[in-house]
Amino acid sequence: APFLLFCFIPGMDRRARVVKALLFGLLGWYVALLVYNFSDILYYAFTQRHLTYELKTSWGDLDVIIKMGTMDHIRGFIGLFIFIAAFVFVFMKAINFLGDTSRFESGGNESGKKTGRLFAVDLLSFFIFICVSVILMRGGFQMKPLGVKNAFKSEKVELGALSLNGIYTTFTTLFKNFKGEDLSAVAALLDVENVNPGFAETMASRNSEEILTGYPLFRRFKYSESEKNHYNVVIFIMESWSAKHIGSLDGELSAAPNFDDLAAEGLLFTNCFANGQRSVEGLAAVLGSIPVWKGMVLGQSPLLYQTRMETIGGIFRKNDYETFFFHGARPGSLGFDSLIKRLGFERHISMEDFNADKTAYDGVWGIFDENLFLKAHELFSESRKKPFFAVIYSLTSHMPYSIPSDKFKRFGSSTAHAKFLNSMWYSDYALGRFFEEAKKEAYFKDTIFVITGDHTEGRSTNDNLYESYRIPCLFYGPGIIRQDVRAAAVSQIDIVPTLIDLLKFSDPFTSWGKTVLDGGGRKILMARGGMFVYLSEPHMILTDLDLIFGLYDYAANPDENLLKTGNKEALETSKKLLGELRQYLKFSYDLITENRISPPGR
Repeated sequence: APFLLFCFIPGMDRRARVVKALLFGLLGWYVALLVYNFSDILYYAFTQRHLTYELKTSWGDLDVIIKMGTMDHIRGFIGLFIFIAAFVFVFMKAINFLGDTSRFESGGNESGKKTGRLFAVDLLSFFIFICVSVILMRGGFQMKPLGVKNAFKSEKVELGALSLNGIYTTFTTLFKNFKGEDLSAVAALLDVENVNPGFAETMASRNSEEILTGYPLFRRFKYSESEKNHYNVVIFIMESWSAKHIGSLDGELSAAPNFDDLAAEGLLFTNCFANGQRSVEGLAAVLGSIPVWKGMVLGQSPLLYQTRMETIGGIFRKNDYETFFFHGARPGSLGFDSLIKRLGFERHISMEDFNADKTAYDGVWGIFDENLFLKAHELFSESRKKPFFAVIYSLTSHMPYSIPSDKFKRFGSSTAHAKFLNSMWYSDYALGRFFEEAKKEAYFKDTIFVITGDHTEGRSTNDNLYESYRIPCLFYGPGIIRQDVRAAAVSQIDIVPTLIDLLKFSDPFTSWGKTVLDGGGRKILMARGGMFVYLSEPHMILTDLDLIFGLYDYAANPDENLLKTGNKEALETSKKLLGELRQYLKFSYDLITENRISPPGR
């Protein structure tokens, strides 16, 4: 629109330097938007949604993103550069053509009349252009301009996604954030006057927990000080690990044999769900015990950063634990450095701690998993004074799926998604190496290990909604954790309360989750861009709070959208779940906006 506006302004001297400078500035802007839109296409392949908040959260990793693109999408990049070259060529030709103002140069009365007529034509064209632009920008003649939600008027979500692009969704999101609408825009759709007082009971065990009046997420287990355990705790968050590729989780194939061996001795959940689709969402859910939705992500939302809550690192430090966070990327990658401080961790082991070892670097993101995991093992072995709480976040199974050598190429090119599967196989190998060494050390027998994923790998799990969120979840500790396999639905936000329950801490904590040691059903909220996935066993719905796009019985047939059958019972079930989702969101929004997650003065 800005370029066309310049084209139609009547009588403008397009030879003026200031006009040329503005046009060349626009050229740079358009090229940047083309690159961003290209990135959005690649991003969509992994997450099934367009770019929104990533413009502000991933800027610091721009060089890494470019490396990934050039390594994994070289043909696409070549095509992009050819298109940009053609675009620049046509743009320059257009500028030169528009700069030819000889038609306005008068040479007598006849020429003056001709110039006047041309000016009148330009003025009319300018008026028509403004009118057409306004109509097109609004999307038609209807009362309100079209928005993102208007794209999803078909039962096929893919059609809605096809009509959107990352430039539009990003700037819409940033504009709403600027106006403070990240909460109110959704709150306006909730249409819930009063939340069911018993709703909080689905998030806590009334038999074993005490809850502070007025603060339904602020609670403590009813353990005495003498019951407290001081086991070490290590959480492995495995990048992009998907249940679909793990044999012990009934996967189509097993890219994680070492995990399968550990699962045979631990407490394994076959229906654990990631609460989001990105790394920062997974980290917020696992360690913050906070669901993520519509931009409300701990680590990105200024409102959540300022909300009082009991951090997992702070709880362990109060119990005299050392706290570690291991991630092989740069400290500031994905904003992890500030987030882990917010979560109360004391030590952050990152790529900077491996400067002397160039062979450990994967060439793109950071340190290979084996090097990172064994570094953690070394520190655990040296830790003698206190018990420790550590989080080890893997890296290698992230795009572009670099591996140290060809010996880890377990899957050939005939296997779908072989590159990712080989990187997952290597990460599992690194996990096996860690436990091989850990079992030789004294700390092993006094440690609870948790192995889970941050989110699924997008391209290989987008066949249905169920698999696009199902991740591994294993609690492992020989002599501490009893071996069992459970099919009950759990999610990442249940990990924190479970650990506090296992350790029998009586310290207050804040969580949307519930210990997995407690029975009862769970209500699970999962982020999907501007939409929501809500699970209440055994059903899942996909909705934007206005329309319901799908209802699935994941236990019976996760591929079948029950709404397509026209079954009256399916329609009633979907409406019931939508009502529960509205209750969940209203309950959460009220607590966040009123700052009632944790009481003041703590």
